[in-house]
Amino acid sequence: MLETTKAITLTGKSTVNNQVVANFTANVYNDDAGSDSFNTFIANKELYDANKKVVRKDSQDFQNLMYEAQDEIADSTKDTEKTE
Repeated sequence: MLETTKAITLTGKSTVNNQVVANFTANVYNDDAGSDSFNTFIANKELYDANKKVVRKDSQDFQNLMYEAQDEIADSTKDTEKTE
C-alpha cells in the first residue's frame, strides 16, 4: 500500500526600502509527519528596530498564510479519509 505525506513549505521576507529586514519560513505537515514550525530571522537589526511595526505586521500576515496551509492540509486529510 502506498503511504504519502503532504507537507507545505512557505518562505517570505519583510522588506523596507528594498532591503530585507526579516525572513520567515514555515513548514506545515499532515498529522502523521511531525510538528509544524514557524521561524523568523532578523536580517538587519537596525532596520528592524526602526520598523518593528511593519515587520511585525508582515510576520502576522505570514503566520496567517501558515494557518491557511494548516487548514488546507487538514481538509485534504479529511477528504482522503472519506475515500478510504
